[in-house]
Amino acid sequence: MKRIYTFFALLSIIITFFFAGCHSKNKNVQENMLPEPVEYPIAIIPDELKTDLADNGTLYPITNDFLRDFIHRALDFNGQHISVHIDLPQEWGVVCVEYRPEGRELWLVQSQNREWMYLVMTSGMGTQRILDILPVAVNLSVQDQDILETEIWTTHRDADGSFMVQKEYEWIKSIAPTRDSLVNISDFQRSKSIVEVYIINEMDRFELTTQLSGIDYQAVIFYYDQNLKPEEWDENVMMLESYCEEKGVIFQEIYGGYKNVKITDYMLNVLDSVDISPYTNGRIAGMVMLKSGEKPKNIDFGSYERMISEIRRYFKLLDRR
Repeated sequence: MKRIYTFFALLSIIITFFFAGCHSKNKNVQENMLPEPVEYPIAIIPDELKTDLADNGTLYPITNDFLRDFIHRALDFNGQHISVHIDLPQEWGVVCVEYRPEGRELWLVQSQNREWMYLVMTSGMGTQRILDILPVAVNLSVQDQDILETEIWTTHRDADGSFMVQKEYEWIKSIAPTRDSLVNISDFQRSKSIVEVYIINEMDRFELTTQLSGIDYQAVIFYYDQNLKPEEWDENVMMLESYCEEKGVIFQEIYGGYKNVKITDYMLNVLDSVDISPYTNGRIAGMVMLKSGEKPKNIDFGSYERMISEIRRYFKLLDRR
C-alpha cells in the first residue's frame, strides 16, 4: 500500500512539472506572437521622409523578436550618429512595407513618440529577419538647465533609388553673455550640418557613398583617366575653369585619388574631403559637381557647350551669364 501511495505521489509531481513546462513554453510563444496576424500596408516608401510630432496616423504592431533585434541594431550604422544625448525609444510600429526584388522587403518604422524614423531591410519571403537598418528622420529636442539641443534629420529619395539624408544639429546656451565674456560666439551657439547619400547595394544593405560637411561651397571636380586623356580636354577644361572662377565656383583637376578628394578654396584652405568614386566608376573622364545641401552630379566629358550648360543648370547660374 505504501508503494502504491509513493507511486501516485511521484506521478502527481511529474504531471505538475509537465503542465508547468507546457504553460511556460506557451507563455513564451504567446509573448512573441501578436494577438492576431497583422497585415501591414503595402506601399512605395515616400520620396520625402520627415517626422511630425503631431502625427496621429496608425503604427502597426511588431513582434517582440523583431523589436529586440531592431533595438540591438538601431545605433549600428555607417555615417554621422545622433549628437543629442538621448535614449533610444523602446516602443515602435510599422508605417508601411515596400516590396523589393528577390522577395526582400523594405519596412518604414517609427517610434510611438513620433520622434524617430528608420528604414529596415528584411529578408522577406514570410520572415521578419532584419538584414540592415538606416535612420532617415529624427526630431529631437533636449533642454538641460540653460542649454537647449535640437537635432533634425530629413531624407529625400532620389529617382535612382538613393537616399540623401540631411542632418542638422544646434546647441544653444540661453544665458546672455556679459560684455567682458563676449569673446567667442561658439561658447553660446554651435551648429553643424552634414549631408549623407546612401544606396541599397547588391547585398541589400545600406551603403554610405557620399558624406559632405555643412561648409557652404560650390565646386567642380574635373577628372580623367591618366592614360586616356580626351583629345579636347585641355582646351575645353581651361575655358570651363575660367567660367567657374568668374562665377565663384571652386574647381580642381585630378586624374586619381577619387576616394579622398580635398576641396580647397582659392587660398588653398581645405574646406572638405569627399569620395567621388561612386560617380566616376566605369567612366574615363568628366566632371563631378558639388554643392552644399545637394546631391553630387556627374557629367561625362563632352563638348564645351554641353558641359557649361550643365554647370549653369546645377548651380542655378542661368540668369547670371
